Amino acid sequence: MEKEALIIDDLYHKYDNQKYSNWILNAINLKIENGELLGLLGPSGCGKTTLLRLIAGFEYPFKGRIILNEREISNKNKILTPEKRKIGMVFQDYALFPHLNVLENAMFGLKDKKNKSRVNFLIDIVGLNKFINRYPHELSGGQKQRLAIARALAPGTDFILLDEPFCSLDMHVKLKLRSELPNILKSCNASGLMVTHDPEEAMSICNKVAVMNEGKIHQIDEPIKLLEDPKTLFVSSFILGNNILNLKKNSNSFSCCLGKISTSSINNKNIKFISISPKFISIERSLNGDARIVSKEFLGEYFIYKLLFKEETLRVRTNINQDLNVGDNCFLSLDKDCFGFVYPGAHKIFI
Repeated sequence: MEKEALIIDDLYHKYDNQKYSNWILNAINLKIENGELLGLLGPSGCGKTTLLRLIAGFEYPFKGRIILNEREISNKNKILTPEKRKIGMVFQDYALFPHLNVLENAMFGLKDKKNKSRVNFLIDIVGLNKFINRYPHELSGGQKQRLAIARALAPGTDFILLDEPFCSLDMHVKLKLRSELPNILKSCNASGLMVTHDPEEAMSICNKVAVMNEGKIHQIDEPIKLLEDPKTLFVSSFILGNNILNLKKNSNSFSCCLGKISTSSINNKNIKFISISPKFISIERSLNGDARIVSKEFLGEYFIYKLLFKEETLRVRTNINQDLNVGDNCFLSLDKDCFGFVYPGAHKIFI
């Protein structure tokens, strides 16, 4: 890849000028290379939508700058207006024009309405060539979102912002459409940033994922690296769904609520937490057990139980043959030959 499509350089933002108010965005730095789809992943209220608005040109940054295709488009003193940025926007509610048919919606952003070649190409790519005369109310949710993507790319756009684009779709349509998105962008030589709060969604189709919380980016990496090397407690919890347990230092060892932790591979003696996957915790029903099940989720191939145990809340995963009930008392233990991550330091240890 020859150059970056988007660079965000030391970006800060808040909605007032008060000296001691909290930053909504705090020291945001990221790069999206040409042809890359980056997932911006985090819980509601973490600053994802604010960052999207700054990239689109709806807000002035408090500090820092944004560069698109080697052109500075935003800084504290000056921003390029949204219509001049050549950025496509895809919203979760489609934002289609109800009085225009498929072809007219797709052509809306074109200056030269006579040249339909790119529009026809896009309509074909997104599978709507048989529906060009239909109106939005005559389309399914998946077809509406395909049309929204085609319309965003039609004016020759080579960068696209997607704001929770699949959240309004049913599961079958969502899985199909999100698997098609990378190929659609590749066909148009386009790059993109997709905002989502769903780890599975971001990890499944994005080249890289930026994990964000409370206005800060905790880690930007390829999906497999996020799983293998979570840099912070938040990444470990939000991406892997791990339990974060307090560690207590004894004379020559560490322990958590589940027992003693091997210290042979721990270099940092100042660690305070360990991250353990729910699948590495064994559970057994017992009247004398000091863990109690408070909730139960059936997730197709396994159960996830939430338990109160020694003033901590733990999640435990079992296969569907181990069917326990809310209110059951249980014994918990760590499996042999499992691993976890200790913090600070983000070191992987085998237990």
